[in-house]
Amino acid sequence: MFKKAIPVFSEGEENSLNYPLTLCAKTATLKDTTLYITAFSFYRLIVNGKFVASGPARTAKGYARVDEIELDRYNADGENSIEIQVVGYNCGSLSTARQSSFVACELTRGDEVLLYTGRDFDAYLDHRRVREVERYSAQRHFGEVWRVIKGDFKESSDKVELAPASNRPIFLPRRVSVPTYDMKYADGYASRGSFLYDGSLPVRAIRTSFYVSEEWGRFEEDEVLTHPYRWIQQQRREKTADGGSFPITLSEGEYITLDMGHIECGFISWSAKALEESDVVITYSELCEPDDFALTDINCQNVIEYLIEKGVDVNEQSFEPYTCNVAILMVRSGRIELSSFGIRTYEYDRSRLIRRKIKDGELARIYSAAEATFAHNALDLYSDCPSRERAGWLCDSFFTGRAEYFLTGKSTVEDAFLENYRLYEYDGKFPKGVLPMCYPSDEHEGNKFIPQWDMWYVLEVKEYLTERNTSVDKELFRESVCGIVEFLEAYENSDGLLQDLPSWNFVEWSSANSWVQNVNYPTNFLYAEVLRAAGSLYGVEKWLTKAEMVASRTAELSFDGEVFIDNAVLDSDKKLINTRNSSEAGQYYALLFGNMDINDAKYSRLKTHIFENFANFDLTGREFVPVNAFIGFYLKIWALMNMGERELLCSTVKSFFGGMVESTGTLWEYKQRHGSHDHGFAAFAAVAIDFIENT
Repeated sequence: MFKKAIPVFSEGEENSLNYPLTLCAKTATLKDTTLYITAFSFYRLIVNGKFVASGPARTAKGYARVDEIELDRYNADGENSIEIQVVGYNCGSLSTARQSSFVACELTRGDEVLLYTGRDFDAYLDHRRVREVERYSAQRHFGEVWRVIKGDFKESSDKVELAPASNRPIFLPRRVSVPTYDMKYADGYASRGSFLYDGSLPVRAIRTSFYVSEEWGRFEEDEVLTHPYRWIQQQRREKTADGGSFPITLSEGEYITLDMGHIECGFISWSAKALEESDVVITYSELCEPDDFALTDINCQNVIEYLIEKGVDVNEQSFEPYTCNVAILMVRSGRIELSSFGIRTYEYDRSRLIRRKIKDGELARIYSAAEATFAHNALDLYSDCPSRERAGWLCDSFFTGRAEYFLTGKSTVEDAFLENYRLYEYDGKFPKGVLPMCYPSDEHEGNKFIPQWDMWYVLEVKEYLTERNTSVDKELFRESVCGIVEFLEAYENSDGLLQDLPSWNFVEWSSANSWVQNVNYPTNFLYAEVLRAAGSLYGVEKWLTKAEMVASRTAELSFDGEVFIDNAVLDSDKKLINTRNSSEAGQYYALLFGNMDINDAKYSRLKTHIFENFANFDLTGREFVPVNAFIGFYLKIWALMNMGERELLCSTVKSFFGGMVESTGTLWEYKQRHGSHDHGFAAFAAVAIDFIENT
């Protein structure tokens, strides 16, 4: 996709941790020009001092998506400057597949190549970004600490030689649409106050979901230059005044809170004048009140620090996107005059969404939150959340795929998401036929994978090929779909049911997830549907026949006359014995995939429990758990849609999502107030609301 450009990076540094490289070039005019650009890990494009774009769209290891950006509208009289800021993270993550760093770009006018990497760009180790920092999260990369300096950054940075990069990816088109980069400003500040260090306050030193090993990629404790996340936890704040308008002068030991009104997703942006040499820390949260700021329990370090020279006009924007509902700006030292604070959006262009009128006011607010949640999580691929991970998880994608097609009438993001999985190359880290649970990503914790998530991949591919993008050749997916089925077949027991599946078995975020061994009945209902999907896609009659046998046998073994049991375990004689564990989620697995008729008289008690939300379910001698948000609740609303139970679905949707909308304007990972409060699969709520309004 390039005529002359080659991938390059700072000589000898393409495998260095958190390496900030900036490329610079000048050209006489940008009239009628187009820039083709890609990089790894990420780039930020600045033209004539103005932000233009962030990228690239992520894809599979060994590949790179190329952005095509028209620069005509950025043309200035006289000389034009192009600045490309690249960070090569070179660490393990769940949001990218680890590769060595590179950048490739080419400025063209028609068939003429004006500038290209490999010839025309000067490059600098950019000392504006501090390298030796902590991880932002285990699932993403490094946090951000910036030096804000006077004058030309090149004067205080090290000029470096660019060399051809060893990483020579296969170039792909972007596929997905360009995100919005709109500015949304806080309308003044919500409150102000003072803070003092209090050593008695508890500190969670490192906030990650799993241990970040040296191999996974980190700086050692004695290498890290500053710890703003730890520092902020031991500052005792005291509100001294209510809110006001900008500008506002803040001195050492003073802070302000900033309220965006609901979760916004994008680049944290602010402007100020440094009246003295200053150290400013910004921390941000998805769920709290401005007067009672609290970092949410999301396992990421939501903090950015700025070390600012005296006299600088500050116009800063975070390099990576984050989510922010409420923020605090704290002056650790020095004095500044703050003139603005806001978020430059990084989301799916909502003008592309199909406009629908929702008559019920409460449902309309939930629908709007579903749109926002989708927009935040459907950029270059389907992400679980736009904060802690930005990871492309299977199963999540099944529901987000339905949401995209409903909300947009297209499958543009799903096209790219599934292409990434098709391009995944087996390297022996997983069993043959297994796909990663999220991708692009790196394997971690003993090459963990989720067998059930691979099953959801088969179901998603079936719907995608037969309902959302019928022009795609199904043969492109034959190897991955059939590979999964063949992997699963090796775990069938004498009843034909799956038993003792390896790695991380996942049914939903509840106690149901501790009832997965030895034979998990919800998983086997899902397996029946996988066999139906794969068999119908590729005309494999034995899989279609087996599907009905698995569904029938699973129902026969798991139904106790009232509800479906979740699992059977081996006794001392190696005989499978049903437990008394029943999850609400398990009932919906049976309803959706068990080929059963809920109106059959033998299921009358189960139907009553569903309509009563299991309020009168006798738990004597049983273990029972209601659904959590994922995936049990989404199975529930899907099952209610299939049953045509509009009124019950309406009350269920309102009671489950209503409080979320009031708190954050988005829909959450859990029904509890922890984790991500902006999770992509939740956009499926829009599909349910349309069913309620139009059935």
